[in-house]
Amino acid sequence: MTHLRVSAALLLLLSLGCGSASMTHVESRPAPHGSAAPVEHAEESPLVASPLDTLSRLDSAHEIPDAQTWRRLCARPTSSTVSRTEVVKFLVDLDDERRIWFIDTEHWDIHYFFARDRLASIGHPVEDHGAFNTREYRRDERRFEMGSVVHYLDSDLWTMEMVSGDTLSGERIVRLFHQIQGAVWTGERFRFHPVSPVHEASIASVAGQLPTIASAEVFRGIQYEPLTQGTAFGTLRIIHGALDLASVRPDQIVVLELLPDEIPVVSGIISAQIQAPLGHIAVLSATRQTPNMGLRSAMTDPQIAALEGQLVALTVAPQEWALRPATRSEAETSWAARRPQPPVVPAIDSSETALRQLCEVRLADVRSVGAKAAQLGEACSIGGSIRTPGGFTIPFHHYLGHLETAQAASTIAPMLAAADFRADGHRREVMLTELRARIESAAVDPALLRNVQQRIHATAPDARWILRSSTNAEDLAGFTGAGLYRSIVIPAHATDAQVQDALRQVWASVWLLGAYEEREWYRVPHERVAMAVLAEPFVDGAMVNGVAITQNPFYEGRPGYFINAQGLGGSVTGATGDEVPEQHLVYTYMETPEYELLSRSSRDGGAVLLTELDLLHLTNVLRVLHEHFVPRWSGDANAVDVEFLVAGEDRHIVVLQARPYTVRWGEGQRWE
Repeated sequence: MTHLRVSAALLLLLSLGCGSASMTHVESRPAPHGSAAPVEHAEESPLVASPLDTLSRLDSAHEIPDAQTWRRLCARPTSSTVSRTEVVKFLVDLDDERRIWFIDTEHWDIHYFFARDRLASIGHPVEDHGAFNTREYRRDERRFEMGSVVHYLDSDLWTMEMVSGDTLSGERIVRLFHQIQGAVWTGERFRFHPVSPVHEASIASVAGQLPTIASAEVFRGIQYEPLTQGTAFGTLRIIHGALDLASVRPDQIVVLELLPDEIPVVSGIISAQIQAPLGHIAVLSATRQTPNMGLRSAMTDPQIAALEGQLVALTVAPQEWALRPATRSEAETSWAARRPQPPVVPAIDSSETALRQLCEVRLADVRSVGAKAAQLGEACSIGGSIRTPGGFTIPFHHYLGHLETAQAASTIAPMLAAADFRADGHRREVMLTELRARIESAAVDPALLRNVQQRIHATAPDARWILRSSTNAEDLAGFTGAGLYRSIVIPAHATDAQVQDALRQVWASVWLLGAYEEREWYRVPHERVAMAVLAEPFVDGAMVNGVAITQNPFYEGRPGYFINAQGLGGSVTGATGDEVPEQHLVYTYMETPEYELLSRSSRDGGAVLLTELDLLHLTNVLRVLHEHFVPRWSGDANAVDVEFLVAGEDRHIVVLQARPYTVRWGEGQRWE
């Protein structure tokens, strides 16, 4: 998800079709007298220059009769939502007898700049960028019809695509498609790819006249998925079957046949399964800045197999990946720079004993109820469009008291200091398991159990409840801790024994191996970690679960929200193998938000999960949360990571979690 700068050396390794060298102008128009300054946000994403080869570039052309011409015009996007793509942008000038301009897309990475610099004249001026975008993508009366020809290399798909908010009518899309198809040598392989609900609605009445391809089919062809980009050094380890967490070390680059629910700190990740983009593994890797990629052929790739057990450098880039042998000196330099400074861990306030209603809790209460509860309570206090499940909090005081009851508190410091605990991952796992067993076998304070049961019966006696972890070592700026701890569901009318077991399991999860390893990497003092519990009733009538981040992770120049959703029974946060969620990019820099559909859910036949009205409501909720939280968080957090449900006959949005998130853009994603 995060995008790090790609070295020139890597670019020269990429096996691309696009060429770049000296520029040759096939045909050009006089430059305008003066040029408008670009608006703050571009309509489209800049593209990365491809490596040099022997072909000269073309400034523009009126047709693409062969692969060689394509190579002289195309570019490879650094901000694409799908990897391994080549793109040529085009404009059809309606004032010039529908003349087609295929443009050098490395140089003219945005339609407007080519129109301004090549097609403007005194008699045919091109307005400023903002007015151009409004008129040329959203008005029936326009001078240009514009889009891109996209080649998806892995599946060899050739498509025509338009900007997500382009309102061109279905009849005009059909005419444009056939005109472009006739000018490109790919012929019958060419398809129209609607990238938004706007396009799907536009072509509904002309579907029989237009060969189309859905986003789901595009995504099925994905072989390489860059999630967190960058370069990592480590010993390459291929893991068949399930991952043994205790065997993982921070200096390893792991190749995973199966995607786990959690993973300790590693140098890099290659998974043979395509990952949920906002799943726990992806979020943890983004927070850690651990290069992370999906590669369907990972277990059979000869290049990977040949380097197993060796010290290697892995580079994950927007369009390609690279793997090479590495030296010990460069690896050690990288490892020394990787390990972060410790995050700020809030102080523990053990004096708070009361079980408080969620909506009474505020951000400052992180010291007594943990970050998850404090942030959700703060969200609840906003009111208006922000709805939460409600519930109540069980503060740190009761966890710390239970450690004393279990006679575990006095054993923690000696365990942490033991030489065999620190040196041997499997021994560490055994000792942590013994500690958790002690916590889970001790009796819970009867007065606390009575109090919890009273709160449950007073709030939602006939509902299932979930007891969620809320520590002072998760959901922090710079330390997400996604999926480290446990949340336990209890049935409606739960017995005291069931409530007691659930409480003890949540408390004991402080000492899960994965949680320990994550804190150790971040230098979090383990003895300063405390567990509160957020008790919530299940939401009635929930039909969609989802995760969103309140920034566009692909391109800073087009501000927006990235939304993943799945029907109940599916997951957008866990390890779901090749299960693809419904994915949307909502662009927020326009007066009216625009919705780009990146993929349909792979469940239930790709049925629509989030309607346009759902997206409108969700966009408002995300905006309110972003504006409220981001200024209040410290560090480099620039977005909110939101878990949500769509529930009820009115399909209202229920916020389950709001935590800090940092999106990092690299060169090629920034608007200059």
